[in-house]
Amino acid sequence: MLSNVEAIVLAAGKSTRFNTGKTKLIEKICGQEMILYPATLLNSLNIPMTFVVGYQKEVVVSLLKERFNDNFKTVDQGEQRGTGHAIMCTQSTWTQDHILIMNGDTPLIKPHQLRALYDKHISTDAAMTFMTAYNIDPTINNYGRVIEDDKGISIIEASEFEQFADKLDKDVACINAGIYLLKRSFLDKYITQLPKNPTTGEFYFTEIVKLGSDAGLTISTINIPFDTVRGINTLRELWSAEQIKKSELIGTWMEKGVRFGSAQSVHIDLDVEIGQGSSIGTGVQLFKGTKIGTNCIIESFSMISNTHLEDYVHIYSHSNIKDSTIKHHSCIGPFAHVRGNTKLAEHVRVGNFVEINRSEVGAYTRIRHMCYIGDATIGKYVSLGAGSITCNFDGIEKHKTEIQDNAFIGSNTAFVAPVIVGKNAYTAAGSVITQNVPDKALAIARSRQFNKEDYTMVKQQKKNISQQLEAAYIAATKTVPDSFNENP
Repeated sequence: MLSNVEAIVLAAGKSTRFNTGKTKLIEKICGQEMILYPATLLNSLNIPMTFVVGYQKEVVVSLLKERFNDNFKTVDQGEQRGTGHAIMCTQSTWTQDHILIMNGDTPLIKPHQLRALYDKHISTDAAMTFMTAYNIDPTINNYGRVIEDDKGISIIEASEFEQFADKLDKDVACINAGIYLLKRSFLDKYITQLPKNPTTGEFYFTEIVKLGSDAGLTISTINIPFDTVRGINTLRELWSAEQIKKSELIGTWMEKGVRFGSAQSVHIDLDVEIGQGSSIGTGVQLFKGTKIGTNCIIESFSMISNTHLEDYVHIYSHSNIKDSTIKHHSCIGPFAHVRGNTKLAEHVRVGNFVEINRSEVGAYTRIRHMCYIGDATIGKYVSLGAGSITCNFDGIEKHKTEIQDNAFIGSNTAFVAPVIVGKNAYTAAGSVITQNVPDKALAIARSRQFNKEDYTMVKQQKKNISQQLEAAYIAATKTVPDSFNENP
């Protein structure tokens, strides 16, 4: 337990390098907004939180309130004058013996790493302990470097690298991870002593490391993997962080017995659940609120969002399922679209190019090919032929269609809602059903077929006469009339 600790989360930046016109903290990583990652972590450790807000603060605060109600504090930085100034703005809120400081764009940090930071801080009785990491990629130069020599320890900001080039290791960089734990007494004394940067006019919080070191106080560090503290200042870095998070999630589900056909191509959100023995195909996207049962098969390039699949459900390729419930042993697709709080019972078969919206479908029902079912209640053991549709919208309101148990629907039947088809009833192919169909009845609603005898012979005779007239005209006038040049 991290006792006597409170946290300050820096969340005021303008996210200029994102170039999106909005704060990066509301960008999602695996379905969850970036700011909610450190906030959820701190909340799980029962650490009181204060967020320093500024740019688009209303959006950030609203998001936090939606998740945590009022179990946090905010401080408005107002004019942004550096990270040191942001911490100064929170001074009146401090109540605990130790202050944890971290950035809002740290979605990959783990609980055990914060516990290790705390343990090191307490065991060394340090005035300040902060996280470091080793970055071996020489192309990444936007992290402050940690320099330790016989004069003490300090952090050199990225903007100062040229000035201190002789102190920097060109091959391996020990970087500042931007997560600090400080004694409140130390922070109280030295936060007001931060020097103003002569170039930018800002106060950099990293200067407090040198102040403490120069004063002969204990400054401790703890090293953690670089990938867990990657900064996210561009959309490319956001993409990198999400790949790491997805890899973590997929690895966890693999350990629980889930098979991924091409793991690097799968998207999976943070709260998705997948049952043992299930298989996830290439390019599948599993979005927030999705729960997949055991021994399910999700074929390639399907999208599932906020949907519950029970055990042994088979989703064929390129299907899109959203806000729905599908019971066990049902099969959907390929190229099917199920949405709008639709509920499919067990052993339902939905075929290719079928769309079902705001409907309930009973057990063992078959909706095979190229159908649209909207605002409908369909019973058990119903068979719908290819091309059947419910005409549920009259231009003003949507209306219900009810098809009861064991009905057989002929191909290309159109149901003009509201309408009810009774149990064991039939509809003839091509019918337009505008009235209720009684139980066990056959509804035929189409024009009667008429056959014109010898139609082909008569048509050919007319064509022959036309050709003869054309030939005679050409022979007499040596010209072709316009009427003969026209397509028939």
